[in-house]
Amino acid sequence: MIFFGWGRRSKTADLDPGRALVRIWGHFHLFWLFRFSWPSGYLLATATEAGWAQQPISNEEGRALDPEGRTDVNLWWRFGLLLPVIGIAFSIFMSTVGPGS
Repeated sequence: MIFFGWGRRSKTADLDPGRALVRIWGHFHLFWLFRFSWPSGYLLATATEAGWAQQPISNEEGRALDPEGRTDVNLWWRFGLLLPVIGIAFSIFMSTVGPGS
């Protein structure tokens, strides 16, 4: 949809030949600008003769396998324009309660 959308996305990092770490998160957006995302978990994907086998793993195991954060969701995908809106609201608040007001 053009105006709003939701779903699940994933980001993959190769661990070694035949194994990959997959980070899954859900998202909702309005006009692709006001976006909210929440992590859903990790999968460990292993190559087999029949294709990729995926096994859910805990968040602690996922973070241990990806200490560099290659599968982390960036701030724009997590919060979208909510970040500048919070920044503007904070600066307005600080200007009203500051010593010069």
